[in-house]
Amino acid sequence: MRLSTRSRYGVRALCALAALSDGRRPVPIARLSEHEDISRQYLALLFYEMKRAGLVDAVRGYNGGYRLAKKSSEITVASVVRALEGPIAPVECLMSEGVAGPGDCRRKAHCLSRPAWSRLQRQIEAALESVTIASLVTRGNPEVEDPGAQDH
Repeated sequence: MRLSTRSRYGVRALCALAALSDGRRPVPIARLSEHEDISRQYLALLFYEMKRAGLVDAVRGYNGGYRLAKKSSEITVASVVRALEGPIAPVECLMSEGVAGPGDCRRKAHCLSRPAWSRLQRQIEAALESVTIASLVTRGNPEVEDPGAQDH
């Protein structure tokens, strides 16, 4: 499984947002773009999806921009990946468990390899759920205050 640029840039952008924000004032997309060397247009697309997922809030106007919709310690890498990529699944048959579509495999009941892919999926999800934006920003240093800890 390989994460796309969307997820990698999305995580970077949220880390930058957490690091540059005081939790109240929005950070302009131009500042985030410059800080992370990602085009404004591409960031706008990513932030649109992350806003729909409830990870960021958008503030319009002259002093507008984006701010975290939750504490950075409540935003996991898994939530960013899901917002930008969809379900976390190493194989197509696990994409949408219980929903008609790619995950609705007719061989599910007797597939001998499915347990291996399910186990891998659970391991990947657990690993990505264990990493928060706050932990990335502080690099695991508990003495550094969480920049996104203010209530929103």
